[in-house]
Amino acid sequence: MSDEPEQPESADTIPEPAFEAPHSNGAGHQPKLRRPHAPWEFLILILFVLILGIGIVLGWTLVGSHSPERLDDASAAAASAACNTAQAKLKALPDPDPRGNGTERATRVRAENQPLRVMVAQLATVHPTSSTPAAALRAWTADWGRMLDARVTYANDLTALATSSDPNGKVRFIYPATNAIKPITNQMDDYVRENHPRLDACFTAALQIEVVEGPREYKKVTS
Repeated sequence: MSDEPEQPESADTIPEPAFEAPHSNGAGHQPKLRRPHAPWEFLILILFVLILGIGIVLGWTLVGSHSPERLDDASAAAASAACNTAQAKLKALPDPDPRGNGTERATRVRAENQPLRVMVAQLATVHPTSSTPAAALRAWTADWGRMLDARVTYANDLTALATSSDPNGKVRFIYPATNAIKPITNQMDDYVRENHPRLDACFTAALQIEVVEGPREYKKVTS
């Protein structure tokens, strides 16, 4: 360490102090104080958000969630009545669990098709007030007809097999499909859901349209 005394800094090396420019009226600047938010302001904000959220939910429920294919009240009531009548007639049919060599099953399927055909004819007489629901109802009714045609084919195949000499013959129920992939019953039930709950009696499971073997269970379906 050097014993030489440290030289004081020259005036050129000492930074000059910086001062805030004076106000135009000669007074110095004072920092602005932020006003704290009162508790009631937060309450109003929370209340506004809640009201906005409730409005969105109600708007979607009452207006936005309704499909353009949704039936008017009178048309929905007529379609539902046709389905309820068909279900009551199906429940009254004998032999709900047919067995045997196929003849009994074919007989049961044909018996079920009769009230279902009547139902389809009644649906064809329903005329919604708007064009979009009317077109959707016609397409849905046609899907019921396609399912019934498939059931007729199945029953005929059962009868033919019962009288054949092929001991290993089998008969399969072939579902009509949309895009050759999805069973048409999925589309039929989607239409019922669009009209929930007024058309719940017309779910395919409520009328057991897909059941061609085993016991039938006609019950209320809501989804």
